[in-house]
Amino acid sequence: MGIFKRGLLLSLFVCVAATGATAQARKPDIRIATGTPGGAYYVMGAVLAEALNKSGRVNSATAEASSGAIESSRLMSSGEITIGGMDAPLVIAGLRGQAPFKDKVSYLTVAPLGYWALFFIGLESSNITSLEQIKGKRIAIGAKGSGMEAHARYFFNALGWSFDDIRPVYQAFGPGAASTREGKVDLQFQCCIPNGGLTELTELSRTRVVATPPELLQKMLGTEGLYTQSILKKGALRGHDTDLPVVSIQIGWFAVPTLPEETAYIIMKTMLENIEQFAERSPQYRSAKELFDDARAKSQPSLLEMGAPLHPGSVRAFREAGIIK
Repeated sequence: MGIFKRGLLLSLFVCVAATGATAQARKPDIRIATGTPGGAYYVMGAVLAEALNKSGRVNSATAEASSGAIESSRLMSSGEITIGGMDAPLVIAGLRGQAPFKDKVSYLTVAPLGYWALFFIGLESSNITSLEQIKGKRIAIGAKGSGMEAHARYFFNALGWSFDDIRPVYQAFGPGAASTREGKVDLQFQCCIPNGGLTELTELSRTRVVATPPELLQKMLGTEGLYTQSILKKGALRGHDTDLPVVSIQIGWFAVPTLPEETAYIIMKTMLENIEQFAERSPQYRSAKELFDDARAKSQPSLLEMGAPLHPGSVRAFREAGIIK
């Protein structure tokens, strides 16, 4: 083989190798801020990360614990985290620059996850049957800086109270449930059925969900669309034997606007392709599946906006799936 041909083949080999390396380098590294261990986002993030790694569309995907929405928001803004699990009321507060945020933060919905009920739960042996009876009580309200802490503040503000009217205990789902079971706190503020801490609490103890007074429900629902009303259905958890009106929140995986369109597309496309398996492995994803079916049936893209506009990459994935036009 002549020198020219050998040189040409070598050049072609180098070009092909370089192109392959560049394509590989373009695959994103995705880091998911999930929330505290034992919470719903923690498990859901692990399921999503595993599917992304198996998809071959990413260089790597990892699910990482954070102390909650405030830290997740900071990590997204600094570029340390790709997406984070957040509740819509906190997303809206961030967009407005309202407490618990000090400055405005821009968000986009990467993957909507549906609706989750918020409620207070205690032991059946407790004499607390209404939220009007909880002044001075020990309440596990979530980890410091978490979304649950922020929601608890909204609740008490709606009652015309503050944390000074209760004895707040800053514990995440698992530790808070254990403290409730052991009688170290009087009630736990809970969400995201099922989660490990709640399941353990209801399986090992006889419990009661504390009723939310109708007037409080109306006050919460009047906070500019931050919350909605739903029903905690009979049998939703062990020992719960009646349909009970509760406040619900919209939730999702969010990002700041600098997230590349292709990365958001990969996340949402992978989730849509695996939503059936996701719902089997992490029951919290069932609300996402229901939401997608509802948006498709009603042809309402706005249903997929969990307090912030859909990311353009996510819009593309939903269009390809035929959920929006």
